[in-house]
Amino acid sequence: MAISAGTAHGVPRNDKRASPLDACHPTLPPLVIAELLADADWRVVEAAASNPSLPPAVMWDLVSRQ
Repeated sequence: MAISAGTAHGVPRNDKRASPLDACHPTLPPLVIAELLADADWRVVEAAASNPSLPPAVMWDLVSRQ
């Protein structure tokens, strides 16, 4: 999942990869958060899973996979 280049939390970014700080930001759209759950970086996945804006249905899916 790519996030637009620019700034992340006020820090200039030159790449299009999501960082854990990006993934846990509560203003991200729910669909973006859900897509970040499939990121190659486990830190991004963990941050996205802990995002308070993650839709309840997606949370339930994560919990029920075990």
